[in-house]
Amino acid sequence: MIEVVDTDRGLMALAEAWGALWARCPEATPFQSPHWLLPWWRVFGTGMPLAAVERREGELVGILPMYVLPEERKALPIGAGTTDYLDALGDPAALLPAVLKRLHADAIKQIELIEAPPWSRLLGLPGVRWAESSPCPVLALPEIPSGIRRKLRMNRNRADRAGGWTVATASADTLDADLDALIRLHQARWVEQGEPGVLADAAVLAFWRDAAPGLLSAGLMRLQILRVGGVVAAAIMALLSPGRIYFYLSGFDTAQGFVSPGTLLLGAMLEEAIAEKRTEAHFLRGQESYKYAWGAVDRPNYSGRVTPFSSVDST
Repeated sequence: MIEVVDTDRGLMALAEAWGALWARCPEATPFQSPHWLLPWWRVFGTGMPLAAVERREGELVGILPMYVLPEERKALPIGAGTTDYLDALGDPAALLPAVLKRLHADAIKQIELIEAPPWSRLLGLPGVRWAESSPCPVLALPEIPSGIRRKLRMNRNRADRAGGWTVATASADTLDADLDALIRLHQARWVEQGEPGVLADAAVLAFWRDAAPGLLSAGLMRLQILRVGGVVAAAIMALLSPGRIYFYLSGFDTAQGFVSPGTLLLGAMLEEAIAEKRTEAHFLRGQESYKYAWGAVDRPNYSGRVTPFSSVDST
């Protein structure tokens, strides 16, 4: 059975079954988890969700979470803007037509399927015109370039001479303080460059305050703090799924640049990921040079548009 959930209350009521479905989907990233998307909706939602869900014998087996922007007469995936991979869970072949039929009835002009990862089953649907969008550099583990390994050894020696260095992982007890440290370091770096940065947006901060505890509790987030000589020098927030780590947000103290604190912490987190037998490190959207220095290779996301009158509606 397929239905379209179109109320905030109905969307929130899916949380438990949605989480169980996510856990059964091996290719799903944390960005498809309700621990990510429901906090996003609480902060950024328009009050007009359109989530197509499929159930078999009462069990949730598929979801395509969309929402309506009424002023633009279009629909987007829930999570648009702050989310690097947007995708369905389960088979979208019947889910997308269900959304399109509702949009047609509501006189919505089009649906935009943005930032679909290259493994998405959405890409195989008829009636959608796809094009490459954001490049997302990915590092195949355990490969780390020899030049980076030499730099790590050098900077670790410098940090040892500067009073030693430690890496601590946020727990439920330290999460608020560690998140504050990450926000402070991230914002300070952008201010130095004369730009506000993403965390200058009050809504984005509200999202992270809401989402972080649930992501941490579910084992989908790792926030680590590097201290050099006892002083906070860098912070990195990553998301986790089986076999993968996704580096989402970071910040470092430029005053301690002599030890390259961002490199130190990233190296420690990659070594931990390798020890956990993870096979990929995703640096997500953007082509910053440091990602390629670590050996990452671009993988494109895809974006597509379809109208309620498309042939996909006939499947």
